[in-house]
Amino acid sequence: MIRFLRLLPILMLTGIANGDGGIVRISQQNGPWMVTVFSSPTPFRVGPVDLSVLVQDADTRQTVFDVDVNLMLRHDTADLILVEATREAATNQLLTAALFDLPAAGQWSVDVSITSTQDNAQLHFLLEADPPLPKVLELWPWLSIPLLAAMLFILHQWLVRSRSTRTTPPEPHEP
Repeated sequence: MIRFLRLLPILMLTGIANGDGGIVRISQQNGPWMVTVFSSPTPFRVGPVDLSVLVQDADTRQTVFDVDVNLMLRHDTADLILVEATREAATNQLLTAALFDLPAAGQWSVDVSITSTQDNAQLHFLLEADPPLPKVLELWPWLSIPLLAAMLFILHQWLVRSRSTRTTPPEPHEP
């Protein structure tokens, strides 16, 4: 029980911890570059999303910084989304990222355009977006705090009572 309580804060934080770019959606060589696209959250859902792009030299695998990265997302029922990926929006400075709100669930067609002064490349892939989480599931870490406090109080009371019954000497019996 004590081991579980020690691990509980770590388990609670794993759902809200963010990596540097999310899950790899596509990685392929295109022209002079190796291009990798990451998405977050996982699973990809309606609401705030992050699409991050890593551009590397295809031969040396060194990160290429002097490129412009633009994303175009198309969906059957939603408006076209055009967004520029920037280093300022990325948590990992090796990536360029675009942060935006995804308006609809379903299949999205994603076009990535990478341009530099010397070359350009286009990348296309499909991305499936799930519906948004119910509000209760989005807020579960905050709603679990009172439950955790109550569990800690109950554990404390149990430990105090078990310690006091061990240290209290038995009352003498009268003959």
